[in-house]
Amino acid sequence: MRSGIVCSGVSCLDLFLYGTAPLQTRESLSMVKETQYRPGGATSNTGRALARLGAPVEFMTVIGADANGDILLDLWKKDGIGVDCVVRSTEAGTALSTIPVYEDGKRGVYFCPGTNELMGIDNMFGPDREYLDVLRGRLAFHIGYPPLMARLRGQDLAKVLSAARETGVLVSLDTTPVSDDTTLREMLAPALAVAHMFTPNVEEASQVVGQFTRLAGQAREESARRGEPVEIENIVTPDDLNSIGEELLAAGLPMAVITLGPQGAFLCTGSAATLRGVPLVNPASWANLRLYVPAFQVDGPINTTGAGDTFTAGLLTGMSRGISSPAEIARLAHATGALHVDLSRGACSFAEVQAALPAMRVRPPQNPHLAAEVMSFI
Repeated sequence: MRSGIVCSGVSCLDLFLYGTAPLQTRESLSMVKETQYRPGGATSNTGRALARLGAPVEFMTVIGADANGDILLDLWKKDGIGVDCVVRSTEAGTALSTIPVYEDGKRGVYFCPGTNELMGIDNMFGPDREYLDVLRGRLAFHIGYPPLMARLRGQDLAKVLSAARETGVLVSLDTTPVSDDTTLREMLAPALAVAHMFTPNVEEASQVVGQFTRLAGQAREESARRGEPVEIENIVTPDDLNSIGEELLAAGLPMAVITLGPQGAFLCTGSAATLRGVPLVNPASWANLRLYVPAFQVDGPINTTGAGDTFTAGLLTGMSRGISSPAEIARLAHATGALHVDLSRGACSFAEVQAALPAMRVRPPQNPHLAAEVMSFI
């Protein structure tokens, strides 16, 4: 019987420098009150959230055969992650993010991509691709942030997802934004016809389908009118979401889940025929959805780092546990994300998320176009 979820994609070690100040000159000294290593990247963020939710998790990724790689492996093991399928490379060092966190809470990032630039189908599945046999016993394979990986774009990414899909797992894809309407489409388009589920935010989704320039222009106009920054998620309409979702389905995806930050998420799925054979999905429940699900209110101080990856972990958890209702799975994902970003609560187990759900309040949207959608859901 299949069990467990495999995570892949960008992997790095994060070194946080707490209580420091920006350098006054290029050669000046800034004291640091505290340092801390944490696992970073899509692989770590999604995998750790899944492990906290009780899912058996393994990583298939490439890190360096160096001291930073040793630290990262040790941190993963402490989180209960299976690391037998992690490849150690001598061609480059483990990716490292050095993150100064200033007294006012803002932060900077110095990033060395390391082995992420080398990871591809020829090494990520181990010698002679033997780790693909491991996938034959798993439920899902999730890969995140391929635009940050030089050998996991376009047809190269499609080959990786095809190899995973042939093992019978659910193939889940997440991404990062780029700067324009065409680049992200070129990076991801061949893979969209191979993935089962795609979980971009609305900015990323609009880039993939060529609507980003228009929506970003509208957001800038609204920013000028209000005199404050306005994000795409705050001005996008239900018609926009339907249009973006339809184009993603036309690219070959059976399912797209477009996140809108604190504004909620939009589920868009294909026909029952399109969904037939998609693992973990009952076509009768999932077919032809155009479903907006609002997010939950977070009252305390927040830290949104990894929120999107945690939402995806909630989706995969709900699907792998056999929850039949797509709306309930999305609510579980929203609850998992809300508890993750709430600094007064922090990460929670599956039982803790379920216990918290009945008391959680729907967040009133800042986007007036989605107000009616929230009321209809309630």
